[in-house]
Amino acid sequence: MIRFVERLLRLHPGEGRRGLLLFTYLFLVIASFVASKAVRDALFLERYRAVQLPYVDMAIGLLVGLVVSIYLRIGRRVALHTLQAGSLVLLSATALAFWWLSVTRSGGWLFPVIYVWVGMFGVLAPAQVWTLANYVFTTRAAKRVFGLIGSGAIVGWIVGGLLTERSARQLGTENILLVVAGVLMVSAVLVVLVWRERPTGIEEPELEAGRHGGLRDSLVLVWSSPYLRSIACLVFVSSLVTTVAGWQFKAVAKAHIPETDALAAFFGTFNFYAGLLSLGAQLLLTTRLLRTFGIGFGLFIVPTLLAASTVSLLIAGSLAAAVFLKGSDQVVRYSLDKATVELLYLPVPASQTFQIKSFIDTVVWRTGDGLAGVIVLVCAGWVGLSAAQVGSVNIVLIGVWMAVAFVARRQYVQNLTISLRDYRIDTERAAAPVLDRTSVDIVARSLASDDAGEILYALGVFEADHAKVVHPAVRGLLTHASPDIRMRAVRLLASAGDLSVMPTVERLLYDRHLEVRTEALLYLTQHATIDPLDRIDRLGEFADYSIRAATVAFLARPGKAQNVDAAQLILDGMVRDDGDDGRRTRIEAARLLTWLPDIFESPLRRLLHDSDPEVARHAVVAVGVLRKRRLVPEVLDLLREPLIVPDGIDALARFGDAIVGTVRDFFVDPAVPREIRRELPELLLRISTANARFVLMENLTEPDTKIRFRIIRALNKLARLAPLRVEEKLVDVVLHAEILGLYRSHQVLGAVARHAVAPEMIEPAVRDAIEHETERIFRLLQVRYPGIDMHSAYVGLRSGNLVVHDNALEFVETVLSPQLRELLVPLLDREVTIDERVRVADAVIGVPVATLAEAARILACTDDSWLQACAAYVIGQAGLAGFTPQLDAWIADPDPLLREAAREARTRLEARAHL
Repeated sequence: MIRFVERLLRLHPGEGRRGLLLFTYLFLVIASFVASKAVRDALFLERYRAVQLPYVDMAIGLLVGLVVSIYLRIGRRVALHTLQAGSLVLLSATALAFWWLSVTRSGGWLFPVIYVWVGMFGVLAPAQVWTLANYVFTTRAAKRVFGLIGSGAIVGWIVGGLLTERSARQLGTENILLVVAGVLMVSAVLVVLVWRERPTGIEEPELEAGRHGGLRDSLVLVWSSPYLRSIACLVFVSSLVTTVAGWQFKAVAKAHIPETDALAAFFGTFNFYAGLLSLGAQLLLTTRLLRTFGIGFGLFIVPTLLAASTVSLLIAGSLAAAVFLKGSDQVVRYSLDKATVELLYLPVPASQTFQIKSFIDTVVWRTGDGLAGVIVLVCAGWVGLSAAQVGSVNIVLIGVWMAVAFVARRQYVQNLTISLRDYRIDTERAAAPVLDRTSVDIVARSLASDDAGEILYALGVFEADHAKVVHPAVRGLLTHASPDIRMRAVRLLASAGDLSVMPTVERLLYDRHLEVRTEALLYLTQHATIDPLDRIDRLGEFADYSIRAATVAFLARPGKAQNVDAAQLILDGMVRDDGDDGRRTRIEAARLLTWLPDIFESPLRRLLHDSDPEVARHAVVAVGVLRKRRLVPEVLDLLREPLIVPDGIDALARFGDAIVGTVRDFFVDPAVPREIRRELPELLLRISTANARFVLMENLTEPDTKIRFRIIRALNKLARLAPLRVEEKLVDVVLHAEILGLYRSHQVLGAVARHAVAPEMIEPAVRDAIEHETERIFRLLQVRYPGIDMHSAYVGLRSGNLVVHDNALEFVETVLSPQLRELLVPLLDREVTIDERVRVADAVIGVPVATLAEAARILACTDDSWLQACAAYVIGQAGLAGFTPQLDAWIADPDPLLREAAREARTRLEARAHL
């Protein structure tokens, strides 16, 4: 039976057994409560008038605080299952005592006491079931099983109502308490069994005997959190409204059915049929409605129905209208509404669940009951309103309920957002700043260190970051024992424009090592007015390139000594130098141009086209510093060289909006190499003007996946920086295409897994492609919905922490439209198997991928050379001769891995052909 239930409800192994035990536990608790409730109402109304009911309701509201305070304090010292089992045994013994007193004594005090006791029982016992469920299920498991558990409450209402009807007529109302006592003893045994079945990964809550854990602590905990306040207000207002509606139902029923046993039987019959309808709603509607419309719909359905039924009672005032009123509450509240409210507790930390749920589900709920009693007492007892007329007050309260439900739904999303954002920030903080902190610490520590390699690494990090402000420790390295460190320190300080070390650099002109003297001369030439020829004559040998560079700088500087023609002549010689030290000379020429007057365009253009990428890189930097717009197309052409890309983007970004038109021409020109076009989204992101954003949006349908990913990433970052004007229809089209592509990748993964063709090689490649597709989808979602933190949701979904992952998935389910939710969630939930995803993909796309040939064709059509290499491998392994022309084309591909894979596959096909 357990296996059948697990298959029927799509539960994981072990969840069915725990779910059925909790189903039975809740069923027995609710059934006994329904029976007890019918007994207490009938016995009380036998001796007292309906208008006196508010007094006992208020007594329950007052006493529940005392009871729960004791309960919470004991819970800090006693294990959860022991506490719950013990309280159930105590309730059973109390029920047995009340039965004996009701049979042997007839004092008027007994029936109000029974009424209050049943109220306390109805508050505590059901809450214990859900608290226990929170400690034996993870978040995602809870969403799968809570529907089954909640059905136990509904069946309990049905059986409890039927039991009350039959028992009241045959045994008498008082004897039902004897049955309740026995049921509660069985429930205590179930608590122990459920606790033994909890998964090994879920630890027992830690006891905190040192803390008081009373009502005050719980109140502070709830009040300090906007989210918990919203849950508490929702429970309070709903309790207030439904208690008033329940009183209206009882008062109208008593007016029409005055005889005690007949009234108890009527209550039992009502509970029976209301339970049947509620069970039908639970089985047929709850899961479907929550999945389709989300948590917001579930929060509003009960107040909406209660508003309609309250109006009908105001108009008609009949028993049928009262039945409709109570049925609107009972049928939906214990199916859809209960499941929805319990979902609100899922993001609450496990360490707080016991204290929070125990407080809200008892004290807050019963406080609402007590205040409802005051309202009924004032309206019916003092003002003299009829039961139907009291509904006018309830209409106002229902409006408040809807407002609170709106806030709770918003807080639910915000709470998930905050938790996911905190996780993302912590993750990024742990990873991103490590390099910066490490490099700075290395420099600082190296002042007292003999490890020159460590210092050089740190200086290289500063140079790579193009730091304009260096760590103060770098200045101390000018006197380091290593000449390499002294030389690199001078160079870095020169780039940063640090003039505070000029006297120290002056002394380095006398350094024993040529490289140090050379860098010192270049520093002084750049930052001090000196005649390099005079220094050379006085100080001795310097490297040739340093002498030439210093001379050019001296002659080009405005002043009496300026001689532009001579500087041009020397600089041209440096640019054309191809001797033994020519590379270093040309690099120095390019570096020199960044701080010379803008009068040397011809040497700069020649350096841009230098065959050495390092020389061209320094020339690109000079183009950016000098703002040479005429050279922008030439710099764009150089973006095909990986070494030049970072400096090239930095240089081009300096031009801002002025070059966006040129960049757009490169973007849309199919003759421009892909290597260049792939760097343009980052450049447009750096420019970040309205025109740059337009160009990115214009090219969102780019067929090359790598270029499209970079476009999406750029738009994604721009959307987080400032409001982004989005072409929603265009984004939706691309988003839909990306989701279909993700489904297609899962079909390929399923086909490869079924045919077992080198799964250790092909599957990781396809999974990597799936990861990239998923990232593109979430970045597009961030562009489409800039007000929703999809970035944090994506990080959370990739987390190995099950709680974080489940919260992220719950966030996605809550904020997305039903259509997107239906498409995406099966592909994001890690508990959905590949086979299940493939079945969904076959249904969504309509064309399955059944053979290896179909999988190979899909891989071959991608623009990813690694996936194409995988396709070639599949073709060779499976002997797919129809792909021979494709293999021949790949053999001529510039990618070496793809060429080799194609050659090997071609060899395998030829070998098969000769067999």
